[in-house]
Amino acid sequence: MLSAIRGTSLRLAGRATRSLSSFDVETRNSRSVTGAELDKFIKDSASWWDTEGPFKYLHTMNRTRTQFIRSHLADLSRLPPKETLGRDWIRGRRVVDIGCGGGLASESLARLGMHVLGVDAARENVEIARIHAQGDPALTDLAYVQSTAEQLEERDFDVVVSLEVIEHVADPMGFVKSLVDLAKPGASIFISTMNRTPLAAFIDVFVPEYLLNVVPRGTHDYRKFIKPEELSQMLQAVGAETYRQTIF
Repeated sequence: MLSAIRGTSLRLAGRATRSLSSFDVETRNSRSVTGAELDKFIKDSASWWDTEGPFKYLHTMNRTRTQFIRSHLADLSRLPPKETLGRDWIRGRRVVDIGCGGGLASESLARLGMHVLGVDAARENVEIARIHAQGDPALTDLAYVQSTAEQLEERDFDVVVSLEVIEHVADPMGFVKSLVDLAKPGASIFISTMNRTPLAAFIDVFVPEYLLNVVPRGTHDYRKFIKPEELSQMLQAVGAETYRQTIF
């Protein structure tokens, strides 16, 4: 996972609501989305919260990714470690989770005490995420909307998150720019993706899709994987500085 900081609208006021269906937009004509990629995730949208289903690997990574994000934000806060043990220091920060799918990361981030807006191009994913969130009355600061990053009207987020999404978009450079545009100056941006190496082709494509058959074949295209240095260059080109890079 790579974290970056942005250098030098419409806003949601107060507490987030769980349903923002009136803000949903048509996404198939967006420049970052292709119908083929969208259909891959629509087909399995009902399985997002099945821990043994096609999104099993995302479930296993979710805790690690959430801890990484929390740790990074704690480091940047420059608070004594004791003061970052609770949730008061992070409470109220505005987060957008781009490509949220069924809401795995969005829910985890909301439970840290932040105001989270989950955004996904697939209506079916957004509906699953909304339904699942309704099962937990504590998730009062979590909302979902159907949109893409570039279509989202709200801006100036404290934290921008996009996990395992960039390898599915039509224009990676444009997508990175849209993520940076969502962040206020000095905000943190977290992007995770597969590294384009032979090992990643084996672990992330061959094993889950062809050997174990736990992920539908064709979900990932090795040619679309992005090397860390390539992602850093994209971020730098649009005014963000790479702060930390971690390979899980």
